[in-house]
Amino acid sequence: MPPDSPTPRRPRPIPLAVAGVSLLTLIISTILLAQRVRAYNESAIQSLFAYIQVNTPTFEFFGQRVELDETELDGRPMLRVLHGEDELLIPVAIETRQRLPELFARHADWMRMLFFADRSGMTMEQFERGIARDEIPARLIIVTRTPFGAEPRRDGAFGLEQDRNESSADVRRDRWLFDFYELDAEGGFTVHQPLRFPESGASLLRRQNQAKLRGEPIPEREPGELQERTWQYGAALKVMPRAPAITFENQALRAAGWTLPVASASVLGLVFGIFFAVAPERRRA
Repeated sequence: MPPDSPTPRRPRPIPLAVAGVSLLTLIISTILLAQRVRAYNESAIQSLFAYIQVNTPTFEFFGQRVELDETELDGRPMLRVLHGEDELLIPVAIETRQRLPELFARHADWMRMLFFADRSGMTMEQFERGIARDEIPARLIIVTRTPFGAEPRRDGAFGLEQDRNESSADVRRDRWLFDFYELDAEGGFTVHQPLRFPESGASLLRRQNQAKLRGEPIPEREPGELQERTWQYGAALKVMPRAPAITFENQALRAAGWTLPVASASVLGLVFGIFFAVAPERRRA
């Protein structure tokens, strides 16, 4: 045999078998994973709310005139909302430095007026068409975000509190407080419970692990937080500088069970099986 010639290629049934079994396992586990995620979403998501932002300060709602303008109360800037014969004063949470011409643009950092309704089973185009034709009963709300409206959850590092400025207002999301004002169809306003920004999943898990190590009761989420998949949560997203991540306890992959690790292991088995099956023969002198 001449030097440096490849040895005759021999069949490799074991890597091919590993790749075949891994591929079959991957297909089955992926199908079961998708079914579990779909079942979780169908059972967990009961309503799907859609929102239409109002950009006109004067309009009619159920035959009553709605008007928004600016005023002052004891030297403090306020947003005045007139609904028929009723009046609502909302303190301005964030004062803009620039005098923009449009009222909603001046208060876009902290306030939105929204029409919303449940659009489950409808596309956004169908929902907007139904709202325009008054086929879908919509609710009208005002949502506001107050950067330092909530009490701190715990003492800061070394017991020091950050200065209340524009930078820390966006960083300290745990101090955000959201208020909800609903304009009733018959007139008047309904003021809903103010809710605070939800604690992150990492922070909650850290507190729970610490409680387990100390033998203390496992803490749960504090009352008065925004809860995902509610109309309040969707409305609050409209006044946030950036959307938060989905909390860990509400992720659909938690319902995956054994299908997720099995699917991941199958991918590795498939890759290594194919790699060793098609690897070239070693050259021998």
